[in-house]
Amino acid sequence: MSTIDYIKNFIKDKDVASITPSSPFLVKRVCQKVDFSEPRIIVEYGPGTGVFTEYLLKRLKPGSKLILIEKNEGFVEILRDTLGQDPRVMVYEEAAENVADVLRDAGETEADYVLSGIPFSFLTDAVRTELIEQTRDILGPDGRFLVYQNYNHMEKPLRQHFDHVTKEYELFNIPPMYAYEAMMT
Repeated sequence: MSTIDYIKNFIKDKDVASITPSSPFLVKRVCQKVDFSEPRIIVEYGPGTGVFTEYLLKRLKPGSKLILIEKNEGFVEILRDTLGQDPRVMVYEEAAENVADVLRDAGETEADYVLSGIPFSFLTDAVRTELIEQTRDILGPDGRFLVYQNYNHMEKPLRQHFDHVTKEYELFNIPPMYAYEAMMT
């Protein structure tokens, strides 16, 4: 999964926000919030070429399900070719706004975690609000929404829809990123 793949898709798709995959430092910072001790249902919005996906798959228990929602056709092809053979992975060429339908299609009613690196700053306020609400609604009782963004613009919208929100900063990423954890209490 190379930077070249990101650059190609960045040039073709106005919704791709980065020309490089996430760094191992960012992946570890975000994924440290995931409890891998038992099977989990995880949804990933905008997995790109699967940097987070690969990390998760190395740690997820059998019986887990990793539902990837990616609307970029080039990234979907890469994900299906490189990770689609793992029985825990389901790749959907779809917009994150359709998460409830995707989850039902995957045979699930709720998720334990939702990870998202999609550029929320590219979304209208209405679409961003709707996606945050849908995400909150599909999370299980102890579910967590893990978001990473290169601008500090998600804290307020997350606090409007979740009871508990924390924020950290990962300097060792290009560009540096804010990592948020949002959950209901």
